[in-house]
Amino acid sequence: MTTATPRIVIGIPVYNGGDLLAKTIESILNQTFSDFQLIISDNASTDNTEKICRTYASQDTRIEYIRQPENLGMAPNFNFVFRPGDAPYFKWAAHDDIIKPDYLSHCIELLDNDPSLTLAHCPTLRIDEHGNELGIYRDLTLAGDRISERFWRVLWTINIYEIYSVMRSDAVAKAKPAGSYFGSERNILTDVLLQGNIAYLDESLFARRDHKGALTSMHIESKEQDNFEQRQAVHAPKAKKMSSAQASALRFKEYLASILRLPIPFNERLACLQVLLDWGLKRALEGVTGAGEKYRQELYATQVNQEA
Repeated sequence: MTTATPRIVIGIPVYNGGDLLAKTIESILNQTFSDFQLIISDNASTDNTEKICRTYASQDTRIEYIRQPENLGMAPNFNFVFRPGDAPYFKWAAHDDIIKPDYLSHCIELLDNDPSLTLAHCPTLRIDEHGNELGIYRDLTLAGDRISERFWRVLWTINIYEIYSVMRSDAVAKAKPAGSYFGSERNILTDVLLQGNIAYLDESLFARRDHKGALTSMHIESKEQDNFEQRQAVHAPKAKKMSSAQASALRFKEYLASILRLPIPFNERLACLQVLLDWGLKRALEGVTGAGEKYRQELYATQVNQEA
């Protein structure tokens, strides 16, 4: 374990990462920006994750490997790796994703040069289990000069891969930790965006791996089957069971608490409340009418095409 204060701490929460974990670690160790610490929290894996992690940790002092004595659950392990110390920047990393060699250097440069930013990221590249590139995810960008605009965007975008952005540690520290319910990482991202803007690199230097065992794939499968309980079980198997309506109500409550808790100018606070009420009403109508995510899909058919 390194003793000097790094510029950025990277946290990987992992459970049964298998051979893909090694590729992720390699992509981090191959960064042109080398002043980092990598914290890996192994959630009591039963495969070869421990062996992989201990091998890399023995070879590089920047790696701190922690094996949990028992499975904490996904959200607690996700929260556990947020241990930035005095490092100004932090990044979560999924055990199966890849960052290209210049990702950290370019993101940190953006943040160093603009104190109004709390996050820096890039368009997300989609790759398969073998690393073959499959295209770019087309999502709403989350950048906006107004706080309420960023809030609207993070509520309505489909994918939230910006949770793997390079973030300012102090902004993450002010965010409420992930909860053991589906979608709680969106609340963290929202809290950080309410504190500052996000900037995107032009080049796709972050790759999200699409494979059968990926969390995203399991979410999509359960979503296509309209099985909310399965989605909840994937995200938080130890959490109290709740319906889709209960989860939406919980997220609404958390968003409201963030708007009231964080230091937001009065006019933007009111605008955020209007955005939240509109979101809550539309989501409730979708639930009552059985329309699924009709409004979100219609929005994507217009807004995302305009931004492409």
